[in-house]
Amino acid sequence: MLFNSSVFILFFSLTYLIYWLSPHKFRKGILIVASLVFYGAWDFIFLLHFVGIVLINYAYYYYFERQGDKTRLFWILLFNAINLFSFKYWNFFYQILLDLGAVVPTAESWATHWILPLAISFYTFQLIAFQMDVHRGDFKEKVGLADFVLFILFFPQLIAGPILRARDFLAKIPIPKKPNRLMFETGMGWILVGLIKKVLIADQISAIPDQIFANPSGYDFLSLLIGIYFFAMQIYCDFAGYTDIARGCSALLGYKLPPNFTGPFLSSSFQEFWRRWHITLSSWLRDYLYFALGGSRKGVLMSYVNLFITMVLGGLWHGANYTFIMWGVWMGALLCGERFWFTIKNKDSKPWPRWIKVPIIFHVSIMSLIFFRADSIKTSWLYFKGFIANEGARITLPNGIGYLVFLFILLHVIEYYPSLLKKEKVRKWEWALLPSLIVFFSFWIAGSVSEVRTFIYFQF
Repeated sequence: MLFNSSVFILFFSLTYLIYWLSPHKFRKGILIVASLVFYGAWDFIFLLHFVGIVLINYAYYYYFERQGDKTRLFWILLFNAINLFSFKYWNFFYQILLDLGAVVPTAESWATHWILPLAISFYTFQLIAFQMDVHRGDFKEKVGLADFVLFILFFPQLIAGPILRARDFLAKIPIPKKPNRLMFETGMGWILVGLIKKVLIADQISAIPDQIFANPSGYDFLSLLIGIYFFAMQIYCDFAGYTDIARGCSALLGYKLPPNFTGPFLSSSFQEFWRRWHITLSSWLRDYLYFALGGSRKGVLMSYVNLFITMVLGGLWHGANYTFIMWGVWMGALLCGERFWFTIKNKDSKPWPRWIKVPIIFHVSIMSLIFFRADSIKTSWLYFKGFIANEGARITLPNGIGYLVFLFILLHVIEYYPSLLKKEKVRKWEWALLPSLIVFFSFWIAGSVSEVRTFIYFQF
């Protein structure tokens, strides 16, 4: 049930009407049922598995929340890690054993037939964060079973985040007893922006990187550069578009989700890039992995080691493939190198202007996406090799593609500088027309899609 499909529009519209027309005391239950239906529509068996994992985590929380014993925390973290490893990484682990010659390949092996449950990476991180927050004392409010189930299963953010913290959601469970204009304008506004990013930009330009990555040795330098430019646009608009739609649907139901992107391609440092790209994941990696490894408490050298390990594991979180490990290695090396540069450079030296730093950070960052998009290390190598050795063909871009590039840049600038759209700077009559325009264009964009493409981050 994709956000950009007519099925979801029908599902959400029905949920929205039942939710707000029902008595306030029933609304939490309605959202839980809707979330179960939403996930069960993908696979009923994995819904039972998912609910079982959630109930086991709540049982642990309910019986052991007052205990400060670290071994108790260890067992529930191990349980969640084994669940994630079994479904997401066992096939990859088995492939590594095959590559090393440690096992003998067979024609049919149960070890290679694991199916990946939807959203397992996201809900596992959310469960781990909750257990660690409670254990550390960072979240002290009592949580009932219904609230906990809704916190994990809440359907707008269930499939691809944002990765919620207890303080983001459980501390804000009370919602208005009736919808208001601000909720409607905010929600429909986010949905509109999300549909524009996903349907109007990401889906329309996807054929360009698909074509180039399918045969990188067949294109010249400029075409390869265009391919990575357009994949950077695609993955940003695809994932940020999902997040915007999730935030919009949540706002219409009275809930507020945290942002996940704030104009990352305009960053002037790699640290800033990661403060603006997939924000809820990068903050999770910092708070629950980097700090857990020791952060910078164990000396300068270990701070680099811990940072590098964090980014490599962050790459592996995205997918069980050597390419994602290399993506993490690339990002880890950039962050470690930048941190080292900041420690040795002369503090009195004049900083580089933004117009120099931003293009450098942008190009070095998006080159890592070659690993992210390529289906193998070999393809990645061919792509990088092509920048030097290729004399292939020049790709022909479709007519009108410049308008989409302009729209992407405009949205990115607004995202980086949100003050440009502050309400007090917009005339009152424009805000009066906004709800009607948003509804019209949302359905127009959704209805214009001839082929519904899945979101890239659904595979993670």
